[in-house]
Amino acid sequence: MKMMNVAIVVFSVLGLTYGATITCKEDTAGTVADKVCDEAVTVCSSQKFTEYTGVTGKLQCGPCATPADCDECTPTDGITTCNVELDSSDFKTFECYFWEMKESVWTQSENATTCSRKDEPLVCNAPDYDIAKDGEYTSMLDGCGPCTVAEKDAGNCNECTATLCNSSSVLTGSLILAVLSALVFLM
Repeated sequence: MKMMNVAIVVFSVLGLTYGATITCKEDTAGTVADKVCDEAVTVCSSQKFTEYTGVTGKLQCGPCATPADCDECTPTDGITTCNVELDSSDFKTFECYFWEMKESVWTQSENATTCSRKDEPLVCNAPDYDIAKDGEYTSMLDGCGPCTVAEKDAGNCNECTATLCNSSSVLTGSLILAVLSALVFLM
């Protein structure tokens, strides 16, 4: 009789472990809901926020499609979800222009890039188009965020701290003011 009780307990534990499922939050067409995942699934995927680029990844059962774009977690039980939806009200958005070299001339994009930030300051970047040659400036994050230290130290990249501040008209105006200031100083 004791042997039978032990066998029942062992098979019950094996059955619970084998048939265990987890629950993850899943985003289906913009609606987030808890979903009991297939038995083979052992992790949940969660959204990830990166300064200046915003929210990437997807809430779902299973591993991240692109590991750099999301976070994975393992639920502690079969009922409680571990992945959380990020609250967009925690982030602030602003706009910057993207710059690239076209036919040996630095060219600003027609449309601005929407940038996101949470803890970092509002910063746009642009080439110093009087100094930077092709290959000496890389548009960081489509114009959002600070310059690389090397490009800034070399004078190839400018930073500014207002939305759409890296437009060609603003940069040209800054150059004119700098030249006028130098002329006044020389007088």
